[in-house]
Amino acid sequence: MRYVSGKVLTPEGFIDGHVAFENGYIKEIGKGRKPGSIATGIITPTLINAHTHLADYVVPVDLRLSLEELVAPPHGLKHRMLAEASEELLLKSLLKLGKFMRARGVSRFIDFREGGQAGARLLTSLQGRPLAYIYGRPVDLEFDKEEVDLILRVSDGIGVSSMADWDYATLEELAQYTRSKGKRFALHVSERIREDIDDVLDLKPSFLVHMTMAEPQDLEACARAGVPIVTCPRSNMFFGHLPPLAEMLKAGAKVALGTDNAMLNMPDVLSEMEFAGRILRMQGVKEVNAVVEMAIVNGRKLLKEKVAIGIEPGLPCDFIVTKYNGGDPAVDLVLRNSSSDPLMVCMGREAWRGEP
Repeated sequence: MRYVSGKVLTPEGFIDGHVAFENGYIKEIGKGRKPGSIATGIITPTLINAHTHLADYVVPVDLRLSLEELVAPPHGLKHRMLAEASEELLLKSLLKLGKFMRARGVSRFIDFREGGQAGARLLTSLQGRPLAYIYGRPVDLEFDKEEVDLILRVSDGIGVSSMADWDYATLEELAQYTRSKGKRFALHVSERIREDIDDVLDLKPSFLVHMTMAEPQDLEACARAGVPIVTCPRSNMFFGHLPPLAEMLKAGAKVALGTDNAMLNMPDVLSEMEFAGRILRMQGVKEVNAVVEMAIVNGRKLLKEKVAIGIEPGLPCDFIVTKYNGGDPAVDLVLRNSSSDPLMVCMGREAWRGEP
């Protein structure tokens, strides 16, 4: 039996205690610290990165470009660069960033992968943790049944760019066909401009990404429809916009965190949590528990996992230990851990410190 001790996040909140684990499973959650613990700090479930574009790591950033010039299909810089990049270079970058996330306690991520079936298939090369949930997309802004069938064979769903990029009737057909195949459909919404939320929700999406330019009534409509939102604060701020996080919470929306384009942001969820916490503070929210829920619980809900926040006996090992700096553990986790690796990561039968 091995132990970690410190501030343990349980379904009832943080306790001063320990976690006993063996053979890939949590055996015990107890009060008080255990002598001989292999790590001591803040102990929480692993983190979920709910929106990435990992392949973008190969794109050199031109700071002069607007959001549209950088990422809008089909002629944005990233799309031109990805079309020219070799499969070997892309795979090398994906493996590097998978290792980066794993070392920082990310156990699952959702990637919107360009490049049709070939692009989606490339991401299946990442074996083990973190687990990749792949949302592919057609090469062009068109619906071709045969192409979509090929993409869905190697992906968990379809994840497309802004509704404004598409002919709406084509997008309707793509969304309906994806759902008919038992797969999930998601899209970027109101990132550059506000888009009609009724049209968006008529597509019956599994979740939406960004909603940076959304109005309060748009967020309320998402909450009523039970459609979660993934927010990417660092990416949004890079282009001069603050995501309306406080309004999202006020509306009752389920919000998860993503790191977005890897050409702009490394896929570091701890950094994303810090940005979210500081934005919420600026927007009048004076606690950070919602950020912990975004990174740990709501991402898992997007993946259709049945989960309560916290660590419980009998579950597979899936936790991280981060630095405890003597304050409120949620505040320490969100605001004072973003620049450092976790002290320890444990996923299944594997446990490591630093780079795995």
